[in-house]
Amino acid sequence: MKTALFFLCLLISLHAPAQFKLKGRVTNYSGETELKINIPTVHGFYKENSISIPVAANGTFSTTLPVNRQKFAWLIFQRKFYTLLLTNRKDLSVELNAKDSTIRLLSGKALAENKLLRQTDPDTPPFFFTGAGADSLKGLSYAALKNRLTEPFLAQQQQKIATILVSGLSSADKKLIASETRYWGYNYLNDFARTQLRNKEDVENFVTGVFDQVAIEPEVMPAGPQYYQFADNYLRYLETKAFVKIRKENIPPSAPIPYYHISLDSANILVKKYGKPYWRWIGSLHNFPPAVAENYAYQQIITQYYSRDLSQARSLAGAFTQQFPASSFNPHVRQMMDTLNNLLAQQAGNKDIVVVKAYDKVQSIYEVIKGLEGKVVYLDVWGTWCGPCKEEIKHLPALRAAFKDKNVAFVYLDMDTDDRDALWKEFIRVNEMTGIHLRKTRETIAPFWKELLADHPDKAEYYPQYFLFNQKGKLVVSKALRPSEQQALYRQINHVLEGKE
Repeated sequence: MKTALFFLCLLISLHAPAQFKLKGRVTNYSGETELKINIPTVHGFYKENSISIPVAANGTFSTTLPVNRQKFAWLIFQRKFYTLLLTNRKDLSVELNAKDSTIRLLSGKALAENKLLRQTDPDTPPFFFTGAGADSLKGLSYAALKNRLTEPFLAQQQQKIATILVSGLSSADKKLIASETRYWGYNYLNDFARTQLRNKEDVENFVTGVFDQVAIEPEVMPAGPQYYQFADNYLRYLETKAFVKIRKENIPPSAPIPYYHISLDSANILVKKYGKPYWRWIGSLHNFPPAVAENYAYQQIITQYYSRDLSQARSLAGAFTQQFPASSFNPHVRQMMDTLNNLLAQQAGNKDIVVVKAYDKVQSIYEVIKGLEGKVVYLDVWGTWCGPCKEEIKHLPALRAAFKDKNVAFVYLDMDTDDRDALWKEFIRVNEMTGIHLRKTRETIAPFWKELLADHPDKAEYYPQYFLFNQKGKLVVSKALRPSEQQALYRQINHVLEGKE
């Protein structure tokens, strides 16, 4: 009888839903606080992965999250991010204070691992990103940075890891949290080099100095999101190292690139045809263990799907399913591709997506603006190859909705090569970019930049950039706010509508 009951309980547990219960309360709750949790698929923050958590009038909340294995997640409260570790069939109760935006862990089966995780302070930027710590490092040589930044910081990380490994958690939990803590450190150092150092040689020395001694093989599998972010940074490190080696050794364009096993000539053709993500896909295959390359590439496909970049998603998905025909991700990959292809078919006849006739003959942006007299024009200068441009495009539906019944027109000036003409037209349709479109190349866009920046002290021709024209067709705001700035941009446009420019 006892044996039968044991197997019955085991059977029930095996078929129990894979989920995690998060509950708690918000103190000093005003009724306006938005609460979300973002669970990365593999790595990276994408708003598409955010789940809204309803908060009751008394500040309490409770939600059940679909978690089929351990997943790191961000609880987002008053624009602050709190990293949590979610384990299927566990629960956690927390208290959030609306007055000072703090979190307190209260109870639950997932309490111990999350308390330890909070002790590692994963959400506070290290000393070299803030205040006096960052200021004290400006202008230092690579050798000085190694002394005052890299070595002390890695020592701090080792202390955190030592604390984790002597805790009372299970061996698996300790290894996972220690692994993520280690890769957090490497990712912060990479971000410092890429964003804070101005000299190219300093960046190269710093990045190679950090990553040269690090093995790419994950310490645990399944690995966490910080590991996969590290893997992405590691590929950029290999690019840096490869091109330093090419310069130093005068490796010809027809010879194989170190670490990538294809020539520079071939790489340029692939990048031009399929985009930079495809180049990184090749790098992952040659340098990562198969399981890592599979997960990494899956996230790259998801990223292109979220950007609705059918061209890049198509090339990656085709290569992925050929390389990993038995992957459990393939049904989702096919589903994503079907969605993008259906969007393209649905938008093929959208008359609100207007491509300027003979746009290659247009010599001035004012040739387009003059046909929109009586409307405020928001001009978006962008490119299909531009990552930040794609992020801003995600905010266009909200922008258009805010001015649906007002005299505002949207014009998009794309910079792409002539051989990407069809892909550009495909992109604007898949992304439902209603408005007026024209395309120029790097050479033919030059006079447009000159007239757009003629009266602005900052002549930098970066992408994306935005401009506002009043109802009379006069450029009144150069380097206008971005769609992601939402209400601030809406106020800026309304000021022009009201003639307050």
